[in-house]
Amino acid sequence: MPVEESRAFGYWRDPLFVLCLGAYIVNRALIKPSLHYYSPLFHGHLDDTLTVPVALPLYLLAYRWIGLRPDDDAPRWWEVAIHLTVWIFFFKWFGPVILLKGAEDPVDAWCMAFGGIFAWAIWHVRMSRWRALPFR
Repeated sequence: MPVEESRAFGYWRDPLFVLCLGAYIVNRALIKPSLHYYSPLFHGHLDDTLTVPVALPLYLLAYRWIGLRPDDDAPRWWEVAIHLTVWIFFFKWFGPVILLKGAEDPVDAWCMAFGGIFAWAIWHVRMSRWRALPFR
């Protein structure tokens, strides 16, 4: 039985995506420029924590459009894990260490992983509640 539109994963219309994108934009456009001191939370860790809930829905929508994703279910654990692995490797190790000759920050990777696990849990709790409704 195909997933009904109202119960399908919303991709760019997903409430968690919209909320996290709003938080990202506010942080980048308003909070960071207005702070007169360095804040590890607002200057680095918040953006890392929001990576998965902001970026993954857009990637999954693109995969759906080109036929690499067979349905509109919530992101699966392995979809989150694969993207996290690639993003952490590229943005938190390869970029800083190899390309920029700097040092990686392991806290950034942990923040990104926490954001991914948290987002996956929210998506699956919400989707399981939709599936449990009697009028489905």
